[in-house]
Amino acid sequence: MRKRAVLLLAAVLLAMLLPGCGRQEKSESKPPLLILDTDLASDADDVGAVAVLHHLADQGRVRILAMMVSSANPWSAACLQSLNAWFGRPEIPVGKAAAGAVEDESAYTHAIAEEFPCPAAEPQEAVTLYRRLLAEQADQSVLLVTTGYLTNLDRLLRSKPDALSPLTGLELVRRKVRHLVCMGGQYPSGQEWNFHQDAAAAAYVVSHWPRPIFFVGFELGKDILTGAGLRRLPAKNPIRRSYELHNKLAGRPSWDQIAVYYAVMASNDGQSAFWSTISGRNLVQADGSNRWLAETEQNAAHAYLVQRAESGQIASQLEQLMLTAAP
Repeated sequence: MRKRAVLLLAAVLLAMLLPGCGRQEKSESKPPLLILDTDLASDADDVGAVAVLHHLADQGRVRILAMMVSSANPWSAACLQSLNAWFGRPEIPVGKAAAGAVEDESAYTHAIAEEFPCPAAEPQEAVTLYRRLLAEQADQSVLLVTTGYLTNLDRLLRSKPDALSPLTGLELVRRKVRHLVCMGGQYPSGQEWNFHQDAAAAAYVVSHWPRPIFFVGFELGKDILTGAGLRRLPAKNPIRRSYELHNKLAGRPSWDQIAVYYAVMASNDGQSAFWSTISGRNLVQADGSNRWLAETEQNAAHAYLVQRAESGQIASQLEQLMLTAAP
């Protein structure tokens, strides 16, 4: 017995002294907090992005703090709550844009809300929810991802001090947000849907945002097609059903999935094979068109993503996340 005890003690000591031996300790780092702001209605890639985000949360790479809706489609918030409940997170708070937002038609939001009902809490007004959540977080701890109109972010920046925080919206963003990943614009220049639909908001947010912005442009996602593989999911699945209603499960560009995937994986040091970035400054015109201004300073406020890997390779990775996110 004494010999066995001595051998066991020696083994334990060896495991402690040699790197890679013995049980691996868990990382002390916590997953980043993320708020998704989506126009969930006019396209199905928003649904794909929600699926990707939930799967990355299942992997422990991110914690979903909230989701916001920037479209005034009357069923978008309920649809988003149904998706969150499907993935086992009905408690995620959902904010919706106040009056005056872009009102989109949708082929799927009403159907998903009714076919996959969720007894969730009433959605909150987006700016109020933003202010409350940001005020509660540590400094520079929140990732923001927008895959729709910049309506909510425009109103957040313009918000005044209130009972939730003595800071203005701009001050809250400067203090609490790490950076913004924005699906919007075309690079180095062009006109894209998200910026064009609420051009005033896009111009204001891009020029006044006090933290770094990483842009996913129209040109980046248009050839990265996902959705057709969802045929492998059961018919009673809201991700498959959304794409089925939207475009009969044909492939769709993956703009919004890219934005979510980049935001999370860049915070987990996993992007070098897929993307590189070009630094500078984005200028949004009154009509929502944009053009890129080259800047060589290392502290340039903006950057846009440039594709490095083959489109098929990226699409396969994104669609696999959409598929494996299913319960």
